[in-house]
Amino acid sequence: MKPTDKAEFVKLLTVCYSTALRPLPAPEAIDLWQAILAPYPLEQVRASLNAHMRSSRQAPVPADVLARLEPSGDLRPQADEAWAIALKALDERETVVWSDEIAQAWEISRALAASDETGARFAFRAAYMRLVDEARAHNVPVRWSASPGHDPQRRIEVVEAAVRAGYLALDDARAAVPALPAPEATRDAPGPAQTGSRERLRELVGGILVAQQRRLVGQRDASPRAADATADRKREIAQQVDAYAAAHGIRQREPGDDDEVPA
Repeated sequence: MKPTDKAEFVKLLTVCYSTALRPLPAPEAIDLWQAILAPYPLEQVRASLNAHMRSSRQAPVPADVLARLEPSGDLRPQADEAWAIALKALDERETVVWSDEIAQAWEISRALAASDETGARFAFRAAYMRLVDEARAHNVPVRWSASPGHDPQRRIEVVEAAVRAGYLALDDARAAVPALPAPEATRDAPGPAQTGSRERLRELVGGILVAQQRRLVGQRDASPRAADATADRKREIAQQVDAYAAAHGIRQREPGDDDEVPA
């Protein structure tokens, strides 16, 4: 939850405690509530409180809310999803929108990625899960940022998708892409609290397929060019050999010549 959610959160607690015929906790206790639940969006906290009130006659405490929140309710992706996001950083043209934990785990594993993808993946997973556990233990909210690539069109596409998905605020997005417009879809799009994390991650990771397809197309385009260059070089060498042989009166062997040397 954000500090600006406090008024709405107090209203939620007031309803819950009034229903349970209990007085509202002291302001200091409410501050503790908000600190504990800071990593989670207000809508998920609301849903957890509603679920508690449906099944219990007691006023809720923070542990009741936490018990009903998903482990990934703070919108941090699972390790395999995080690895898929990080892999895009192998393509320097590609813009990557990732969390602080993904970026830090990638720095640890990137040296292995080019030569040993399996080893890099294991190193990444171990580092990422450790970083996420530490962040959750200290109630650190997830923070997303953009790492711009060299392709200007992909910068716009990826950052716009992140804004629509609620991962980047428009002001933060414009720090990476200053000319980014404010499309109607972005203004009216639901934020992270209103949309499912899996759907948003699919949109965010979707750029991976684009990058992979571009690399494959580039490889297919490069193969004929490489073959043509090799053939041209062979013809050039053959012409040089013919010219040298003619200038020095050297008779070159023909395909039908006998392989035996005459006595």
